[in-house]
Amino acid sequence: MRTLYRRLPEEVRRCLRPLNLVDEVGSFLPARMRPHVQATTEAARRLLRLARVSYPLRRLEGCGRGGDRLVCLLATDDLSARYWSGTLFGAPPVEEVIEGVPALAVASAARRFARAADLSLWQAPWPIDRLVRGARVPSWLPLWLATDRPLEEVIAGERSGRAARKNDVRRVQRLGLHVRVAADAEDWETFRRDLYEPYVRERFGELRVALPRHAFHHARRNGWLLILEQDGRPLGGALVERWGAHPRVLVFGVATRADIPAGALLEACYYHAIGFAVERGFAQLSLGTCRPVLTDGVLRYKRKWGGTIGTPATWDTFVLRYRNTPAVRGLLTEVPLVLDPGDGRLAGLVGARGEAAQDLDAHVRRVDAPGLTQLACLVESAVTVPVDLDARHSVLRIVPPGEVWPREAAA
Repeated sequence: MRTLYRRLPEEVRRCLRPLNLVDEVGSFLPARMRPHVQATTEAARRLLRLARVSYPLRRLEGCGRGGDRLVCLLATDDLSARYWSGTLFGAPPVEEVIEGVPALAVASAARRFARAADLSLWQAPWPIDRLVRGARVPSWLPLWLATDRPLEEVIAGERSGRAARKNDVRRVQRLGLHVRVAADAEDWETFRRDLYEPYVRERFGELRVALPRHAFHHARRNGWLLILEQDGRPLGGALVERWGAHPRVLVFGVATRADIPAGALLEACYYHAIGFAVERGFAQLSLGTCRPVLTDGVLRYKRKWGGTIGTPATWDTFVLRYRNTPAVRGLLTEVPLVLDPGDGRLAGLVGARGEAAQDLDAHVRRVDAPGLTQLACLVESAVTVPVDLDARHSVLRIVPPGEVWPREAAA
């Protein structure tokens, strides 16, 4: 039987599992129904394995991104631990595994151990995350772009600064790439194999979260693949999928060994995906997701194209606990976090040390982002806060030494 099982095509073997079969059937449903079917099957998977999920509790000590000695606790899966370790520390920290933390005991473990660190992050899977009070860091953030106006207005942005996208568009137009909507299954497989997978492998390395093959098959039934070519050779592509009320960019892929730099090809993918959404009359386009750090390169890049942070719909969040120490203020100056305080609105948690404290107004405006409703700034006692200081998109809250915002995040 095992030999016969191995001879079956991968897609057939996958569908022998009941929940995978439901997913497969759901991929044939209308776009407005598919998210509900997928959410239901994923919820069932997570409930079935919830009691078996456990995270290693790691104690990390080293030089934080702010330049100070930093002690952090991470109770997360391995991929998240690699991401947060590389994000919070400037060099690989000394790591010690303390014990295992069952997913069902995340809240109690945070109460027991959080005081032993400057900052701690505790992974809370659904539905545990709904029961934990306090500050939570989403695992991923969606970014949306309004496409209900002419393309010239969408790409114009502001007259100067981050939102000035005209120079990027001019570079794309000078490339002279031909864009076509691919229909053949062979084109989709070539895109996945030759453009998407090499790009994410080189761009994200061990932190990549690659889309599985069956997801491309589902998307082909419900979306479009835009292929960017030069002299008949595919150099990039954007997979736009119908999903709920609005389409989303599922993935991009670009050639990593071409005469045109990968960065320029990625700009072209964004531009033509946006143009496609405008041409088809879609009111909004999801630009995909990024990590919940306001200085994250992917987030800043999507913001450059006009992306607005939307409401996260993730299966995992990270419960945050911290002490308002100089090390944490330095860390949050370099690595400001996006929080869900629990009231359905998003907030930014940022520090202000060094040069950022000297020009607090510029620092606040640099990290502020559309989609945030509050921006909490941890300042030093010696910092003079300008009377007219304010964030462009958010309500600004100054947090002096000794205080923690929100209160539930106190270690």
